[in-house]
Amino acid sequence: MKAHIARNQNAGVPMVLAWNLAPGDRGILDGMADAFGMKVQLVPPASAGQTVAQLLGEVPLAAARTLSLAPGAYPPAIVLANFRPRDAATLLDLLDNAKAQIPLRALVTPANRQWVFADLLGQLAAEKGQVSRG
Repeated sequence: MKAHIARNQNAGVPMVLAWNLAPGDRGILDGMADAFGMKVQLVPPASAGQTVAQLLGEVPLAAARTLSLAPGAYPPAIVLANFRPRDAATLLDLLDNAKAQIPLRALVTPANRQWVFADLLGQLAAEKGQVSRG
């Protein structure tokens, strides 16, 4: 008997994990999806306790932290996964040209892939000096 191995349907597919995007900025990003062959996944506040790898569908959701962020806890953010460097740079340039208001931006790395998404947002916000006070 062969063992059934669950496959990551997103393996190798360029993905954008998006946090707290304004509708206009979401529209800009969605409008670029076909050109980059990418999927855009909004991360809801209740999923902020999952790791980046869990959100990307790379590992099961077995042990997500019980954590939910307030919707405006951090400024708008995108985290890019599975992009060729040139494509990532082009996407970011196009977002700048379109005047998208997405101040927090990151690429998935081997190190941050295991981070809890909320922790990654906190780190990005701290680096930009944009931690919400309140």
